Amino acid sequence: MGRLKGFVGKNAFYASFMIRNVPSAPFIVVNMAFGATRASFPAFLAGCALGVLPKTALVAFFGGAVVAAVSGDGVWTSLILAGVAIVWLGLMLGARELVKRRERASGAD
Repeated sequence: MGRLKGFVGKNAFYASFMIRNVPSAPFIVVNMAFGATRASFPAFLAGCALGVLPKTALVAFFGGAVVAAVSGDGVWTSLILAGVAIVWLGLMLGARELVKRRERASGAD
């Protein structure tokens, strides 16, 4: 538990960004956990703001893509939706790799 608390405290932006992109506990529980770790508020807030954008965009565009696909105009909309999903996946994998590198570098010190 101490290791997790230390990680979140040192990496508030990355932890906040990542937790918003994976299914987890309700917002109130996550927010209380960040408060308990004494995470930096500006970093937490920035991670939250950027972390919710991909999911919000996917949900917003998905509804429109379904309607467009049903009406027969869904080719371009579906391609755009797929592109957004691929970019989102790339960002998540990139963030995961960055955190792993930082963890390895801090473990080597």
